Parts: sequence; C-alpha cells; structure tokens
Amino acid sequence: MNHLLPLVAALAGLPLGFWARDLAIRHSVGEEALLGHACPRCATAVGGGPVASLRLAAGRCPGCRARIGPPPLVAEVLTAVTLAALASRYPWPELAAYGWLTAVTVALVAVDVAVHRLPDRLTAAAFLGTVAPLTAAALTRDGAPDLARALLGGLVLTGLYLLLFLVNPEGMGLGDVKFAAALGVALGRLGWDALVTGAFLGFLAGGLYGGALVAARRAGRGSEIPFGPFMAAGAFAVILTAQGIR
Repeated sequence: MNHLLPLVAALAGLPLGFWARDLAIRHSVGEEALLGHACPRCATAVGGGPVASLRLAAGRCPGCRARIGPPPLVAEVLTAVTLAALASRYPWPELAAYGWLTAVTVALVAVDVAVHRLPDRLTAAAFLGTVAPLTAAALTRDGAPDLARALLGGLVLTGLYLLLFLVNPEGMGLGDVKFAAALGVALGRLGWDALVTGAFLGFLAGGLYGGALVAARRAGRGSEIPFGPFMAAGAFAVILTAQGIR
C-alpha cells in the first residue's frame, strides 16, 4: 500500500487544487469587493463556490475577460504533484499537516500574485490546519518536544517578519507576518536547520527577483512585489527535500 500512497495523494490533490482555485478566485479582489465576489477590474459579480469555479474554468471574468485566479489546471496540478511528493516522505498525520498547508498556500500565492494581499482567513486557516495534525501526532507518539519546537519555530519566524515589518512597513506586509506563522511551524517541525534554510531561501529568491526587476528597469527600488510566493518557495524547497519523518 505504501507504494500506492503517492498516487492516492496525487488523486486527492486534484480536488484540493480545485478548491484552492476557488479560494483564489473568491479572494483575488479588493477588500471592499470581497463579500460581493466581484471582478477587481470591471466589478462584474463572479459568484463563489464550486459552481462559480466551473463557470470560470478558463480563469477569466465573464464580463471583461480579465484573469481571475490562477491559469487553468495550474492549482490542480501543482497541488497534486506536491502531495504526491509529500506522501513519499511523510507519514500520517504529518502528511495531513503538510498537505493542508500545500492547498492553502497555493491559494495564498495566487491571491498575492493577483492583488498583493494575503487574506487573514487563509493565513489563519494555514496555521490552524498545520498545527492541528502536528498536535495529534505529538499526542499519539509522545512527541511533545517536536510540537514545542514546531510552535517555537512559528513564533520565531513570525517575530522575524514582524520586526522587518516594523522596520520597513512598505517592504513587508502584515499578511506576510501572519503567513510566516504557518510556515515557521511547518519548518520548525523538521528542525532548526530547516527553519533557517527555508527562511533564507525565501529571502534569497525574493531578493534575486527584485534585483532582476530593477536591473531590467521593470521596477524601482521602492516598488512593491508580492513576497508570499517567495516565502512559500523557500519553505517548500526544504519541506520537499528534507529527510522526512518516520
């Protein structure tokens, strides 16, 4: 059965990715339009839920045809592939924690790319949905030290991003600070080296991207770029290459 687990996880990742797409569509609007689920460009109501996602399978507003959410199948395939890789490295319930984090992160990244915002609902869901399975693992395996390290990792990474926000509010958003809590817990569960490496890779990727934009004269030094995708990339680079938990 173990050799079939990645396949099962990949199949489960397809509907999870579809759900992540729906989340991205419903949150890729300004705060004032969130409840109305309106297109951020033409204010056409696009609705919410699975039915609306099916209508928006092309990922575009039915009114002005502007892109809403990730391109077709990107969220689904990315989630499925990531879950398959996770299933080859992590047992249950850690797999549940990292799988949940994957799906919510896909939605968060899509929203951040679209509107430069990491919604509180999704960052809170990422944190709670990651902590709950890890707590269950600690209770069933006498893993209190592992859980304590994970929670402390979340606190440390959140504190780091909060400090950066206080020093330079224009360069770091509170959404990044809140997203750091979930990523810090996930990385902290793997160890302090994983936490440091994941954070470093995120900053490195974001710095290289920003530097490339400046060099290409597509952005200035004060230009705003979404940092959530780089945070996620750094964290998952470590999560997907770690030795895993057995």
